[in-house]
Amino acid sequence: MMNRDRFFKKFVTVFSPFFLLGLWTPNAVGIDFPTKPITLVIGSQAGSAPDTLARILAEGMAEILKQPVVAENRPGAAGAIAASSVARSNSDGYTLMMMTAVHSISPTTRSDLDYSFVDDFKGIGMVASVPLLFVVNKDLGTRDLSAFIARAKQGDIFYGTPGVGTLQHLATEDFALKTGVKMTMIPYKGGGAATKAVIANEVQLFFAGIPPALPHVKSGAISALGISSAKRSPAAPDVKTFQELGFADYNIDNWHALYVPKGTPDEVVVILSKALNDVLNRPVTAERFLNVGATPSPSSPDEQTKFGQDEVKRWRQIVLDSGIELTGK
Repeated sequence: MMNRDRFFKKFVTVFSPFFLLGLWTPNAVGIDFPTKPITLVIGSQAGSAPDTLARILAEGMAEILKQPVVAENRPGAAGAIAASSVARSNSDGYTLMMMTAVHSISPTTRSDLDYSFVDDFKGIGMVASVPLLFVVNKDLGTRDLSAFIARAKQGDIFYGTPGVGTLQHLATEDFALKTGVKMTMIPYKGGGAATKAVIANEVQLFFAGIPPALPHVKSGAISALGISSAKRSPAAPDVKTFQELGFADYNIDNWHALYVPKGTPDEVVVILSKALNDVLNRPVTAERFLNVGATPSPSSPDEQTKFGQDEVKRWRQIVLDSGIELTGK
């Protein structure tokens, strides 16, 4: 197989005119791929955000690649069951996986994984930014982040999570670490239940997904004091980012991205990445993503692979710095 650097240089030099003219096809690079249906594995149940986004991509990529892209749910163990099966699949480009931020957290929070996110996978590209809303109980009377922090430092603040070691758990602990506040975690069986707990004042705050939380924010049942991503979300354009609110190094994103087994040929990855980004750049994709609070975020395979590796290091450091006690490792 051609050296990766040499391949990409030749690819850009020879085939960039095809991209510019909109004439790109898989055969333009002289590779007979794909010749059969592709499976896109999702590690969560039907109707979840990863499932919704994956099915939008499957539809668009199938149109471009001229082969069916079949979305297949393999839920369980926070995506680990699906990731394990994909890691052991053939490295031929016919098995993809929709991965999320939890897959960069699991290497630190779990010791029972029979695969390595870093060693067994490489990225096709980022799919979407899916930020979290920092929502608080309205009866606290804190309408901005600084007021909430001042109130939290007085004590008796409880926060909700969907469980120990989840993105929302670590996002809250990182927030506590950066602000110097002490809070107590209360786990719930899901994001919807945790959001309802904020409304009922069982807990005072939660890093919530946009779809379940935004209607309650708009009705005034809870207050959104910030959004966790580096950029504002089109789904909640009036909610400021933590960076805008003075926390320059705070950026928590429940990112979604496509990955393949590590040995997949670079030439095949290029074809898949191009099809993915073509779908992401369609205005209709952005409109459909908005329903789950997601924003399309195209990237290259190398950028995604490095990003995922950096995320593993970042979350490991956050766990260590926060002194989080993890169970079930």
